[in-house]
Amino acid sequence: MLPDMLDRFSASAPFAVMSHVLVRGLIGDQWDQIFEDNREQQYEYVASFGAVAATVADVVLNFSDNFNQAYQDHREELQISRQSFYAKTRGIEPAVSQALVSHSSDQAGELQRAMNFEPWELLPGYRCLSIDGNVLAKSEKRLKPLRDAPSAPMPGKVVARYDLQRQIFDRAYVLLDGHATESSCCQSIVKDLLPQDVVIADRHYGIVSFFEAIDLAGGFFVIRQHGRLKGVLQGQRKRIGDTDTGVVYQQTMKLTAAEDALAVRRITVELDRPTRDGDCEIHLLTNLPQDVDATAVYRHRWEEETAFNILQMTLTCELPSIGHPRAATFLFCMSMVAFNIRQTIFAALFATHDTEKVEEVSHFKVSKNISNHTPGMLIAITPQEWNQWLPSSNKQLAKMLMSIAQTIKLSQFKKAKTWPTKKKPKKPANQKSQHLSTAKLLGLT
Repeated sequence: MLPDMLDRFSASAPFAVMSHVLVRGLIGDQWDQIFEDNREQQYEYVASFGAVAATVADVVLNFSDNFNQAYQDHREELQISRQSFYAKTRGIEPAVSQALVSHSSDQAGELQRAMNFEPWELLPGYRCLSIDGNVLAKSEKRLKPLRDAPSAPMPGKVVARYDLQRQIFDRAYVLLDGHATESSCCQSIVKDLLPQDVVIADRHYGIVSFFEAIDLAGGFFVIRQHGRLKGVLQGQRKRIGDTDTGVVYQQTMKLTAAEDALAVRRITVELDRPTRDGDCEIHLLTNLPQDVDATAVYRHRWEEETAFNILQMTLTCELPSIGHPRAATFLFCMSMVAFNIRQTIFAALFATHDTEKVEEVSHFKVSKNISNHTPGMLIAITPQEWNQWLPSSNKQLAKMLMSIAQTIKLSQFKKAKTWPTKKKPKKPANQKSQHLSTAKLLGLT
């Protein structure tokens, strides 16, 4: 009966089926091994890390509204008290959270290749990586040290590396200190770079030592110049063209006054309209070859912010009730894992449907299909039955995902069109208000 049951779920809840299959396929029974390989002091006792992660995943995927509800649903599996479960989440170390994101990225990449999914080449011959940080929203003051605090508590930050070609988060850098600057991750970012990697980032990363380290590692950068980085301009500024946002100029600049200082291209865009911060021009620093349009590359940095927005709108990446830094950052990293799973589903759609139709698919509707149908599906199909049915190799898993994706009617999950709202005229302050009969206005009486 299992194939027939799965066929029915695949027909009505295809994204729920694909999502659950990928959770098992991308990570499956590897949760505990990832924990063991990356833990520092925390250890497993009674409840396994896999059981704790699966419980938190219910919150991320909107099956449960909070940790307490998720605990109630997984109580028999966890076999620990509620307080012990909370203590487990508060003990998860940053290295473990970061490893989950990296592992999901590697597995997603293997599945994309198995589906013959060709990553979009933003810059042929280079791998373009956007770097940006997300400050976790202020939390409630449930922790004892926070109860009398006069200011809003900051549970931490997560700096994410976003692969623009594959459209997934492939690295996470956790900062437990809410006051820590994003630039404190620069050393770790450089350590993870490969030759020909291009780092795209905002001015928070406009640091001389960061530029030099990237160049020394054989990488490249397109980073906005920070006001504190003055540099030494060389020669005359030359106009090199126009864009849809303004006029572009270029000039050589040495990062410092030292004779052996790194020389870079300083690209200035005089904007037709000021930015939301009021800037009339922006300066980009890059060590890319002269024939590469660095301004076009930099524009794609906003795709990472779009990904962050998808996390916030369709997944649960932050909870005001979770104030402990380790628990809050673990929740955010789990949402990045869920996002990578979602992007693998989209890779299957791209492999079986027209690109234009897939680009019209709504992330929100996909998320609702998953959250609405997965709980019932997991009741109808037992874990033992899943294990019997799931493919054992990435090639077979990719084939199964594409077979399900091929049957999906994308028109049912199309983005809703939005129209600009008309501004209502302001009501005069001295105008008297009165009650209206809707029926009379509609001509029903």
